[in-house]
Amino acid sequence: MKNNLLYMVTAVTLFSCVNVRAQAPALGSAANYVLFSTNGAVSNSGLSQLTGNVGTNNGLCTAFGNVNGQMHNQDGPSGICASDLLIAYNQLNAAVPTFFPAPLLGNGQTLNAGIYSISGNASLNLNLILDGQANQNSVFIFQIQGAFSANASSQVTLINGAKACNVFWKIEGLVSLASGTKMRGTVIANNAAINIS
Repeated sequence: MKNNLLYMVTAVTLFSCVNVRAQAPALGSAANYVLFSTNGAVSNSGLSQLTGNVGTNNGLCTAFGNVNGQMHNQDGPSGICASDLLIAYNQLNAAVPTFFPAPLLGNGQTLNAGIYSISGNASLNLNLILDGQANQNSVFIFQIQGAFSANASSQVTLINGAKACNVFWKIEGLVSLASGTKMRGTVIANNAAINIS
């Protein structure tokens, strides 16, 4: 499956701990979308099965066959989603980071809840483990100030109460997920595309 999403997009599905309490952003209607583009087309090639709404506020959704949800192209609901998505983006962008990991995430690394900032491009290799430490309300925020890529068969694993609905990736560039990648959480890419192989 390959999806190209332009500009600000959400893919709603996707550490060392000091006592940090990150706040989850308010997603509003964006939480009902599995793929959404504020400004650009949303397209698919190959076989895919999606659960949730798919839409764009400025462009068209094309070549989707198996969507268990609604399609929204430049309509009222897409306008509301675009507004809600901008609010969520601004909240994630304003979160004050407390951890500054290396740009290569994974390789068996375990991270606890918190706000993580990477000043440039970042990548995921093998397994990144997010540990909720027995707190189902633990929130993980990743602020990546460049592009993000995941190598083939890389994965984000949630343990000890961590939930995908509390994991957020704010990325300021292209998102490229290679074949077999298992992301967890909400991905918001600003002014770039999301490519899923």
